[in-house]
Amino acid sequence: MYNKTADEIMQLNPEIAIIPVGSLEQHGPHLPVMTDWAIASELGRRVAEKMGAFLVPALPISTCREHMGKKGTVWMEPTTFYQMMTDMILSLKLQGFKKIGILQCHGGIFIMTPLVRDLNARYNPELMVAVFDNMVCGPILQQEGILESWEIHAGEGETSEILAIAPETVHMDKAVDYIPDVPREYLSYGSIFRASPTGVWGEPTKATAEKGEKMLSRSAEIAIEELNKAFAYMESKEKMNYSNF
Repeated sequence: MYNKTADEIMQLNPEIAIIPVGSLEQHGPHLPVMTDWAIASELGRRVAEKMGAFLVPALPISTCREHMGKKGTVWMEPTTFYQMMTDMILSLKLQGFKKIGILQCHGGIFIMTPLVRDLNARYNPELMVAVFDNMVCGPILQQEGILESWEIHAGEGETSEILAIAPETVHMDKAVDYIPDVPREYLSYGSIFRASPTGVWGEPTKATAEKGEKMLSRSAEIAIEELNKAFAYMESKEKMNYSNF
């Protein structure tokens, strides 16, 4: 909806705004650094269209220090991200948006939880902020037979989605499967390159554009369902003594 004029948006008067959040970071030798941003942009477009929401252009920069080690990865401090998102969301609140749906399309934004909790604690019921973490789709898509394997980074899922979105940017001849022998939590102890020499955590050789299109379609459905559940939960709350939270 950001391609419309302000008067057109006023006439439509949506109550929901969608903010997709990506990241600019390494995705192995076969995927572009824009991967998370590209997926966030496409998922955001699909979700906003189906929800009749105002779409904020996908944010390309967030927090991603776990990918330090090669050029092309760009991050901001968690406190900067927190304040930036707060300012954006409160500007939307001032304009009359009552519901904000954040699509988190990068797994390493750990400041997102306190951000969303604080905004809701301060501004419910006038403002409701819900976040959908796209990583939750992986096990669901695997269970439904769309994906063969589970990944953390640059594996079958993300590679399939970029093959569907921007196939000219993918170098499948350089795709190499790699699953580290440490858990994801070890990204707090060192960059992904300490666990995976290529920066890949998954099996990209299993990726296809057909899987990517199915993923994007189904992920949009799951995102809408989960956002609506969160909004309904917040709408059903009654004041408890002094608190609306």
